[in-house]
Amino acid sequence: MTTQAWAVLLGAYLLGAIPSAYLVARLAAGMNIRQLGDGNMGAKNTFQSLGLLSGLVVVAADVGKGALAMAMARHFHLPEMVVMLAGVCVVLGHDFPLFLRFRDGQGMATIVGVLGVLFPRETGVVLLVFAIALMATHNWDLSCGIGFVLLPILLWLSGQSPQRVLYPVLLAPTIGMKKLVQVWRARRVAT
Repeated sequence: MTTQAWAVLLGAYLLGAIPSAYLVARLAAGMNIRQLGDGNMGAKNTFQSLGLLSGLVVVAADVGKGALAMAMARHFHLPEMVVMLAGVCVVLGHDFPLFLRFRDGQGMATIVGVLGVLFPRETGVVLLVFAIALMATHNWDLSCGIGFVLLPILLWLSGQSPQRVLYPVLLAPTIGMKKLVQVWRARRVAT
């Protein structure tokens, strides 16, 4: 990989590491989002703890981080593998930010930004299905799961390469990994 590619990957990580929910909670309410609701530094907890406006700002910032990282990688006309790695780096930056001792949200909105740039039409369909599932079930995790299962199927049906079909499958474990870390930390604190 070239020096430029490494710089883009590092830039994507650092962009993802900007703790949007933490900053919004501090600026909007003078509070630490990690001490509110479920303690997660993501859009869902911000919505629940600080309200609609703060939640929307965090969603926009986190989606924007993912989209901007992808746009940055594409701007330099890097190979598609490097562009895809930039997406992984921005999500890992969001999930494990250097600036907050590697503790932040679960990366859902950032993943949406990444996938929205790579697969705009399919991601739009998945977001619509997610919204319908959420309204019907009121279950965030189930609705997200439905979306993550649907996206590779849509990509396969649209004739995308196997590499592109499997890309969302590569990003999904970052959410599961983050949940496992949170459960482990909660159990550690409880004992």
